[in-house]
Amino acid sequence: MRNSISSLAGCVLLLASASLSAEGFAGPIFGLTTAPNGDILAADTGAGIAESIGNGESQLNFPLPGVNDVSPIGRGSWWAVRSGPIGTEDVGQALFRVSRGRAKMVVNLFEFEAENNPRDPGLPPESNPFDVQALDGEFALVADAAANDLLRVSSEGQVEVLAIFPNELVSTANIKSLLGCPESLDPRCELPPMLPAQPVPTSIAVGPDGYYYVGELKGFPAPTGESRIWRVAPWASWAECGASADCTIVFDGGFTSIIDLVFGPEGLLYVVELDEASWFAVEFAQSKLLGGTINACDVGSLGCGEVAAGLPFPTAITFGKNGALWSTQFAVIPGLATVLEIP
Repeated sequence: MRNSISSLAGCVLLLASASLSAEGFAGPIFGLTTAPNGDILAADTGAGIAESIGNGESQLNFPLPGVNDVSPIGRGSWWAVRSGPIGTEDVGQALFRVSRGRAKMVVNLFEFEAENNPRDPGLPPESNPFDVQALDGEFALVADAAANDLLRVSSEGQVEVLAIFPNELVSTANIKSLLGCPESLDPRCELPPMLPAQPVPTSIAVGPDGYYYVGELKGFPAPTGESRIWRVAPWASWAECGASADCTIVFDGGFTSIIDLVFGPEGLLYVVELDEASWFAVEFAQSKLLGGTINACDVGSLGCGEVAAGLPFPTAITFGKNGALWSTQFAVIPGLATVLEIP
């Protein structure tokens, strides 16, 4: 199970009320950004790129079903990544350049993974381009949550592998607790105390220092407190994270199921945790959910503070032109996803 996040789009939860429904969003929403003119743009997986107006109302700007994230280049021009629920097959995983009312596929990222498979040569390819960050009109960064790598792609479709993220040996205690072990008869109760978990990179932020910061969701067995944040040099090339000086750990855990990173106007790194009980609770153990958290972190001192906690399924944040912080909520539930300002 290389990519845990791919199935979130299909989960059905019973915790939301219709009053929290956001008109215009098909959902789920996995990406949020601010356009140069101040519009809040959402990557609405069920429909395409949508503009958020006020508290949750939206209008579709560009149809692109399956879109996971969007990053503006200029007014009316965006990079966008599209994926699907199955990472092991070619279901249209790609980077797009959207402008002037047209979407041009820049590169098929499943094909790139099939031909190169940077992380696991010889194994079947998996690809889920989950996050995109514009560098300019010529280059974009892509975090592939299934391939476990960070890519830089040119507008001509040339792909560079910047960094490859490693597995980590983690505890199985959280998933056993969520399953109700030892009373439960679930066979996963017999898992060993530790298992290697795949990183599942879900988020990219370009720091004030010019380096690229990448956050992990952390795959099965869905541990708590083990999601790491990496710092990748702009000149990195096929860097083996943890072994190369071009890809080093900034936060060695301390987070659970990171799903978005954004640098705020004051230079702090804002970190979104999908749920403090892990992504597994969101998918399979909804009665044990704890809520998601937004943290503000100083990457120099490594100090962090909670900005908001107990949030229902936040998946993405952005800062508006006026400095206000916006977040998705109930974002994994089709038809109930909304975008709200965090006071």
